[in-house]
Amino acid sequence: MEKLVITGGTRLKGEVVISGAKNAAVAILPATLLLKGIYTISNLPNISDVKITCDILQDLGAKITWNSRNEVVIDTREIDGKEAPIDKTSKFRASYYIIGAMLGRCGQIEVGLPGRL
Repeated sequence: MEKLVITGGTRLKGEVVISGAKNAAVAILPATLLLKGIYTISNLPNISDVKITCDILQDLGAKITWNSRNEVVIDTREIDGKEAPIDKTSKFRASYYIIGAMLGRCGQIEVGLPGRL
């Protein structure tokens, strides 16, 4: 385990960059499915759940453009899918957000059981 040991009487100062919260990101990304539009989401954590969520949105018809490793532009004007890829939605528990968003937008969706692989 990595640790930082500080000795001495010198005052510490500086900056620390805090990335966005995973639980917020996996809820916000699918929320873009609710309406047709173009959305820019910043301060995303660079983790697999965020990448899988973006892959699923893309499979449903969203256009995804990464501006940087922590900022994405999502265009949901042409969502056409009503079936999310089972292999991807099964990979993580938060896929239930996609269920809610697509039910709100299209009235139906097929997904794998969340977190089953």
